[in-house]
Amino acid sequence: MRSYIRLAIQLLVCCSLQPAIADEAAVADEFTAEAEALYKFALLTEWPELPADEFRICVFGSNSMLAALAPIKRQQLKGHPVTINNISDTTQAPSCQLLFVGQSEHASIGTLSRQIGHSPVMVVSEGDDFDPENVIILLVNQDGRIAFKINRSAALANSLAVSSKLLRLALQIY
Repeated sequence: MRSYIRLAIQLLVCCSLQPAIADEAAVADEFTAEAEALYKFALLTEWPELPADEFRICVFGSNSMLAALAPIKRQQLKGHPVTINNISDTTQAPSCQLLFVGQSEHASIGTLSRQIGHSPVMVVSEGDDFDPENVIILLVNQDGRIAFKINRSAALANSLAVSSKLLRLALQIY
């Protein structure tokens, strides 16, 4: 009898944890897909000039995205090795070519925008709890898939040339 009760408790615990484990896997998959999208955004964008030694992808406020970008460190972009940098201060943003801003730092997006000015930095974020005018690409979830909106005027102001192919794939251009 005790073994049946123990088995029932084990099954109950196991089954109640399954959704939490599945949710963690779904979040990891979403960040992996977003990391791949960031790489493709960079491939389909032209910068006026790049540092001679590296292509810097920076992350501000998202450890999950930082982890998802780790495999990209072995890639090349525009003939340069990719470096992945975790920045902790808005003053570091102008040294990046591509900057992902996590949801925990949405309150800093206006400050980031002022720090970057018209430097050739592609700012990418997700969600909708901030002014989208301060980012170049906004990742959105549409029917369980990752889609994106492009702020073409902000890209041009930062001297970034977004390819027509990327513009055609955008959910919205503003």
